[in-house]
Amino acid sequence: MKSNHLMRIVFVAAALLLALCTPALMKKGFPQGQSPTAAAPPKFALIEFYKLEWGKDAEYRKIARELWMPIHRERVKLGKIKSWSLWNVRFSRGADSEYDRVTITTFDKFTDVEGSYPPESISKPHPNLTFAEILARTTATRKQARQEFIELMDSTTLNPQPLPPFAVIAFHKPESGKGIETAELVRKYMKPVHQERVNRGLLKSWMYFYVRFPGGASREYNHIGLSFHDKFEHMETLYPEGLFSKVHPNTNSADVTAQLNAVRKLVRVEVLTLLEQVQ
Repeated sequence: MKSNHLMRIVFVAAALLLALCTPALMKKGFPQGQSPTAAAPPKFALIEFYKLEWGKDAEYRKIARELWMPIHRERVKLGKIKSWSLWNVRFSRGADSEYDRVTITTFDKFTDVEGSYPPESISKPHPNLTFAEILARTTATRKQARQEFIELMDSTTLNPQPLPPFAVIAFHKPESGKGIETAELVRKYMKPVHQERVNRGLLKSWMYFYVRFPGGASREYNHIGLSFHDKFEHMETLYPEGLFSKVHPNTNSADVTAQLNAVRKLVRVEVLTLLEQVQ
């Protein structure tokens, strides 16, 4: 939430992958899945990961609702952001976890990230508070663990509005030099499967991102898959029996799994529950 942190936005892709992948992926038509007349989903997002101070959950929620959400609503009105949402990390490791809260802010354009907190977005909802005072109250309740700036590569249907109460976030690491191949395999095989899940009402939306910043070979992961669900039970069986064969009747699911495993590894999967949102 700190304006000076926006210069250090974090998203999933090594510098070389960014240089080589972006033009090639965009040439191939990413993102897809929307009709020509439909409004495109936001192309960029800033994910911020936070660790709550012990016993400060209620205070942080109060600050988010009373101080930050009015600011984010004003940012939306000013056209600086498309949306903002606050999520809880379910099944975390408790005190040992790196973070237990996640915020996702979406943008239409890359340049919108810079200067996304104009002075009037603070002064209009809070004429008697300075930005420094708001930050001081906030940092007393939580610390920022990391930021990532990501770009949309592909998706099924448009972003659901309002957001559903649950999300599954999957972090993937393509093998060196396999970023484009990974994205193409996901687009060819997995996107139609996710669309079938949407068609069956098992999934609200699926999105596939790559991390723009920070980059470098030391990145733990480079691609992020984000799935939204309106019912918790829909996460019990993510891929019902017969779903893959319906979508790809002439393809063996084990062969596809082997192809994907050869070009990327699954680093981590987490479940998020929605706490607050501004759209």
